[in-house]
Amino acid sequence: MDSTLQHMATDTQPPSRASPGRRQVWVGQARAFAERYARELFRNKVVLFWSVAFPVAFYLLTITVFIDTSTVPDTVVPYQKAGVAVSYGMFGAIVASLNSFGQQLAADFEADRYMQYRSLPLAPSADLAGRALAGLALSVVAFVAVLAVAVPTGAAFSLRSAATVPVVVLAVVTFAVVWMMLAVVVATLVRDARYASVVTISIALGAYFLTGYNGTDPGAFAGPDWLLNWLPFTLATRLVSQNIVVFPDTGVLGSGSLLSVPSLSFGVGLLVATTVAAVAVGLLVMRHAVYAEVRP
Repeated sequence: MDSTLQHMATDTQPPSRASPGRRQVWVGQARAFAERYARELFRNKVVLFWSVAFPVAFYLLTITVFIDTSTVPDTVVPYQKAGVAVSYGMFGAIVASLNSFGQQLAADFEADRYMQYRSLPLAPSADLAGRALAGLALSVVAFVAVLAVAVPTGAAFSLRSAATVPVVVLAVVTFAVVWMMLAVVVATLVRDARYASVVTISIALGAYFLTGYNGTDPGAFAGPDWLLNWLPFTLATRLVSQNIVVFPDTGVLGSGSLLSVPSLSFGVGLLVATTVAAVAVGLLVMRHAVYAEVRP
């Protein structure tokens, strides 16, 4: 077990449920979990390859091989590339949030770490929060990496309004958190790092391609278009696209579809509500399936 976690769990006994001392212990435990998981994620070359390098490489391959820019007006090409970058950036965030996060949790099950954690006064919510912070950091890096590489290739990004930055941050954060809570459920059911990796990467690829590249291309989605504005991961991606790429003519990135992005109030409200529900499910799983014998 990480020495910092053991110190936090054994050397400090919180006096009461609502006391400042208990809150301080919880923050300390969450920070220790976050530091441990972040070290494991960012030192793992395989994780960094699939979460960061793979989406970047796929973006470069797409704009050089799979997209025929000769049929697109020169004034549109920079926005088209930006739309593709957003799509693959969010895909990188899926891989980081779902596969890397879930595989790491499953590896902890295999190593029987939770048998040790159950014997200590650790808060399941602190474990979940720390793990999520580390996963969120990797998800943001994966997303930003694709956009950073896209700029030298000619992709054009811009801010739609003064609300763009907070909306994009909220969309990316909620997007990652929802996927991580799903990873908690999958890893708890599978409890084998190899099988968890197969299941989560299958979900990531399936969700990405079957929903028209996370909703950025409604024409490639076999279901009803309106559903793309209700699924939390497609809605988040579409809000990011709308707010950092002002695509000429349609306003919808690379889709050729008349489906419009919902209003900010609706989109933000739905994302927040979905994320709160997802966190509640993740916390229940951590308390009653992962820690089991730990106090609520």
